Amino acid sequence: MREGELKLDPPPARTATVLVNGQPHPWHLGLTLADVLARRGSDDENVATAVNTRFVPRPLRHETPLWPDDRVVVFAAIVGG
Repeated sequence: MREGELKLDPPPARTATVLVNGQPHPWHLGLTLADVLARRGSDDENVATAVNTRFVPRPLRHETPLWPDDRVVVFAAIVGG
């Protein structure tokens, strides 16, 4: 480095996350939608879920993998008409 040059530090390493209702949630390989719900303490029977705007039925949550930067929405299921 020469005198007068600025030393730029590399950007900090980014931790991989998924967004759950807009909040970051740590991601790891093998993470499923069911894992996220369990960690949040969500009542599986009373919520509906979507990943990247696509509805995910309750029976498919255990086999729905999540990837970094996926967007998960968990919301109260409303039944009626």
